Amino acid sequence: MSPRVSLIIPCFNEEKTITHLLESIVAQTYPLSDLEVIVVDGLSTDATRVQISHFQTGHPQINLRIVDNPKRIIPAALNLAIQAASGDLIVRMDAHTIPAPDYVARSVADFDAGKGED
Repeated sequence: MSPRVSLIIPCFNEEKTITHLLESIVAQTYPLSDLEVIVVDGLSTDATRVQISHFQTGHPQINLRIVDNPKRIIPAALNLAIQAASGDLIVRMDAHTIPAPDYVARSVADFDAGKGED
């Protein structure tokens, strides 16, 4: 059984890139049923939330939530995401990145192998 993974994503005004990231999450080799996606938005003033809503409508198979970050700083966003997370493991992503399709699976495998414990 795969551990449940919470993907935490701080963002602010990422309308041009957030859909690309979300598409790359759906394309992950890790089981979508074992993923939750938490986007912590610094109250974007562009169409970031519209893009996320459109994505949610077209991809109901993904557990995706938006959390407000009124402080608009990354440390606050990460703290809010961690508080909202329900997964066994937390993996951070940035809203303007496109991770490799096996990024989550490799992160879990590295955790299971004890890498990064030093």
